[in-house]
Amino acid sequence: MSNLILSQKDLKYLPYSMLVEFKEMPQEAQYEFFQEMKKFKRSKVIMYLLHFFPLHVSLGYVGKWLEQFLFWITGGGFGVWWLVLLFTIPSEIKNFNRKVAQEIFKDIALKYGIKKRYKHTPPKALIKPKVLNLPEFDPTQPTLDHLKEGFMFDLDGKTWQIVEEYQQDFKMKNSERLFVCHHDLEEKFLRYSNEGYFKKVLWSKAVNVFQIDPELERKIRTQGNPANILYLNGHRFYKENIESGLMFKVSKSDADVVGDSMKTWHYFNEDRTLTLKIESYRNKLKAFQGKVIDENNITDILPYKV
Repeated sequence: MSNLILSQKDLKYLPYSMLVEFKEMPQEAQYEFFQEMKKFKRSKVIMYLLHFFPLHVSLGYVGKWLEQFLFWITGGGFGVWWLVLLFTIPSEIKNFNRKVAQEIFKDIALKYGIKKRYKHTPPKALIKPKVLNLPEFDPTQPTLDHLKEGFMFDLDGKTWQIVEEYQQDFKMKNSERLFVCHHDLEEKFLRYSNEGYFKKVLWSKAVNVFQIDPELERKIRTQGNPANILYLNGHRFYKENIESGLMFKVSKSDADVVGDSMKTWHYFNEDRTLTLKIESYRNKLKAFQGKVIDENNITDILPYKV
């Protein structure tokens, strides 16, 4: 593994998945990335100067020549467009540099054979999910242990169907089952694990990680972990634990499932009724906000075809 070299300021333009691969690049590839960024990235200061320059070529500076032409023939949108650009220039620079960084990364990865080299990283293929010894479906006494892909159940006054099933095997705790559930166009996530004689059941929906913190991805990348306290939708969440392990997609059609590495950060609110979970899986960050529910709230468990 190669360590990051030179300044990291240009790395903010790469998405999380590319950053993970960037860390594994040889130093000469990293150096070439920074050199190319120096040549092609745009400066916010220069764009502002061009905006005040008599020709007003700020849009052309970030490659938007069609919009630049419209800007000229409309006199800067009769002045309104000119004023709006004063506030949008920072985002214009960020979007342009983000595209440039990603194109440079792809070219360098292709040149150095990065994707080909990481295509065969096989140890995970040898690991199978833990055997959970789940019971066969009993229509007289249905439980969460009976749930599988295709099953249906009632919760919150709606009927949900399980469209995907996953198993998360953690290093330091019991396995967790995860179900992707649909009701019409609505999607939610049901997960549970056995905690002694009881089940810990979470019912959640996906949320945008940047809604939690615009700098969340960068903080995890540079510091290794998100903050101990996070805020979302008017709630304060406290970090409970950090877990790592493997994620397996369980499908009736796949007889040979293999796992992908994952890491999760689990948060609860003060009275432990609401939950926030952040997952790093396949080099992507995902977040889920939800609530802790009683397993008895889930009723009418049935297979899709009885």
